[in-house]
Amino acid sequence: MSIGQSKLINLADIEGKVSPHAAQVKGALKMRAEALSYVKDVAALAAYLGGVVENPGLGEDWAVSKEIYPGVSILFAFNRADTEFPARVRALYSGDKIRTVRGDELAAVTISCANQLLRYVRQSNPGTKLPEVCYKV
Repeated sequence: MSIGQSKLINLADIEGKVSPHAAQVKGALKMRAEALSYVKDVAALAAYLGGVVENPGLGEDWAVSKEIYPGVSILFAFNRADTEFPARVRALYSGDKIRTVRGDELAAVTISCANQLLRYVRQSNPGTKLPEVCYKV
């Protein structure tokens, strides 16, 4: 399922502004962001994840989405590092059934999918010295 024009929300929108799971996901993605700079073929990454390449118009360098449950999708939007900001990856959610999934479950699935992104980076960059986090998944 492609995100298309669906409304994108974050975990804090689902659970509330004091969401412990939103902080957990933000920290996990922050640790993985630099490694995603090694993605050379976004279409191959999306295929590896079982998702699709997206263009949600969030100023991202690339984005991929994956339907994690019927009516529930996750979007990973990545921005490369520049002179002002470090690399950044965000997880956003959409779908007509998104509010039926608990926050702790969304956090676990998000981190699992992020680990799959790292496995792709490791497998698609043989012989390259990658950030240490790539070797921990």
